[in-house]
Amino acid sequence: MTILGMWTDYKEKLAGRPVRMISDNAYLIILLDLLPLNLMSAVVFFSCSWKYQRFLNVLDILKKVDRRLQQDVSDQKAKVKVIFICIVIVLLIVSNSVLAYISPLREGNITSLCYTPTHIMYFAQAALFLHFTQVAQSVAARFRTINGSIKKELVRNRHEQLIGRFAPRVSASQSTRDLSSTYKVKSLMDSYWLLCEAVQQANIFYGDQLIATFLSSFFHVTTTLYYFFFLIINGLTMVAIVDGAWIVVHVAHLVLLTRPSTIMTQLADETASVICKLMNMNLDPPLVELLEEALLLLRKHNARFSALGFFPIHNSTLTGMAGAITTYVVVLIQFHALKD
Repeated sequence: MTILGMWTDYKEKLAGRPVRMISDNAYLIILLDLLPLNLMSAVVFFSCSWKYQRFLNVLDILKKVDRRLQQDVSDQKAKVKVIFICIVIVLLIVSNSVLAYISPLREGNITSLCYTPTHIMYFAQAALFLHFTQVAQSVAARFRTINGSIKKELVRNRHEQLIGRFAPRVSASQSTRDLSSTYKVKSLMDSYWLLCEAVQQANIFYGDQLIATFLSSFFHVTTTLYYFFFLIINGLTMVAIVDGAWIVVHVAHLVLLTRPSTIMTQLADETASVICKLMNMNLDPPLVELLEEALLLLRKHNARFSALGFFPIHNSTLTGMAGAITTYVVVLIQFHALKD
């Protein structure tokens, strides 16, 4: 579909009615825009086909954690997100197609819709976005529950230790309560290790897909900013508005994709600080020993989403991308100015 669209656009350019090939630089821009989208769609399809067992492993681990925590984490917003994202993509594709079709330069020529079939592949990117963010939010919610339960249990054990010290008569059942606290904290830490395993399984499943979608988004933001600059200069206000909407969607996609992963990482790292703050209180010695062992193990467990280890799915990654995109857009505009 992409090759057919570019060939049609090339013939229209020779006829003086280009769709997107408005300059010699446009050939490179269109390739940078469409080829990563095709690559991302292929990677998502084949990766999901080959590694679906990893995703099932993640779901099984999350179910085990829910049984240990004795609660269900509700995911009621998933359907709303699916509907909203599908509506946004359809609206943008339809707007692009309508503006291309009614353009005075092409006068309702059906060939102006040559790139519309290619835009359908944005649904593959949307599917990955919904998939990954739902998993990241689910893991983050369980890390939050574990942190709250650990804090609650340690405070309760400290309170019982104080009662046992100042009220010796109730010390007969103290050992039983201490064993209960130790058992509960151990169970919570076991759930924590299971979530770390879920993150590792998810990294294997999503790693190549995340690289492809970040690469695709990088080129899409670069090319849409490039076109936006020339649309504003040429006074094409309506087309510039739609192009600006695409820019907002691409940037929002990256921000919303990394946000759940960043929150999950923060919650996973928060466990160590919670333990460090509370373990120095007057706790039961076996419980203190368990917490010290847990702190040593926390250094070895890395609960972070990453793109095959090349870069973390974190807000800090977006800062570097923003600088690179700005540089490339300026360079492309300068090349165009030199040619003119």
